[in-house]
Parts: sequence; C-alpha cells; structure tokens
Amino acid sequence: MTREDFHRKVADVLEVDAVTDDTRFRELDGWCSLQAFGLLVLLENELGVRLDVETFRSIETVGELYGQG
Repeated sequence: MTREDFHRKVADVLEVDAVTDDTRFRELDGWCSLQAFGLLVLLENELGVRLDVETFRSIETVGELYGQG
C-alpha cells in the first residue's frame, strides 16, 4: 500500500478530510477508543501488522503508524 493510500484510509478511520505523516492523531478533535481500534484493525488488515497495546500507545504520528508496516 502506498503512503498516500494509507493516509486516505487513516483519514477515513479518523473521520477527517486528510492527514499527513506529521498528523498527531490523538490530538484530533473527536479522538476516541473506537478510532484507536479502527487504526489497529487497519494496520492488521492492510499492512499485516499486529501491534501490542504498549507499542501502539508509544506511536504519536500517522507517519510512525505507516512505518510499522
């Protein structure tokens, strides 16, 4: 998956118009546990990456999420 495709899918999960590598997703209005779960599902289904909770909690930006794949 290209970085641009990943950005579009993350934006869909986060219910925002767009994200960049520098987007700090936890700081977005409306951030909630359902969006966190959605990001974990996206990583697993699209990139084949399973993250444990501690690793996920240490990630701050969309770019760091993409780097897990």
